[in-house]
Amino acid sequence: MVDALALFYVSAVSLLFFFWVYGIYAFSRDCRNTYAPKFRRTVRGWRLQRTEEEQQELNESERQLL
Repeated sequence: MVDALALFYVSAVSLLFFFWVYGIYAFSRDCRNTYAPKFRRTVRGWRLQRTEEEQQELNESERQLL
């Protein structure tokens, strides 16, 4: 009886461990496919905005020199 109960316990824990690992994998996959591109897009927008502001400042300083 103890052997059967131990076998059931080990198999149940193994099954739950499989779903736990799959959940971690699915979460990392979702983050990679949804949040990472959004973060990259946001950073790209910040950089583009900064370069546009620098270009405008350069144009204004050139106008003031003329």
